[in-house]
Amino acid sequence: MKPFVNHWRYDDGWQEIPLALRDKNGVMTNDRCFNEDIVGWHCWVYPSNDMDIEKWMEENMIGEYDCTFRFNSGNPMYTVFITNNEDATLFKLTWM
Repeated sequence: MKPFVNHWRYDDGWQEIPLALRDKNGVMTNDRCFNEDIVGWHCWVYPSNDMDIEKWMEENMIGEYDCTFRFNSGNPMYTVFITNNEDATLFKLTWM
């Protein structure tokens, strides 16, 4: 049984600057800033009983990634962050 993968998305690193932090004098013209640390694919994974997502990622990912076990309203889940294009493709083809 495959896990339930939710919120699969790519983040390009550009984030809106909050309105309260923007320059009110018009000197700063950017409404967005770049954060290199968040560039990649993000998702939530609700595992099935017979799978070990952490072990699978350790054995199959070649680039940097993060797979953190958490609870969402009492439900066990993993937050996954993948930085490598090939790893993201393999993850999507395998689990989605």
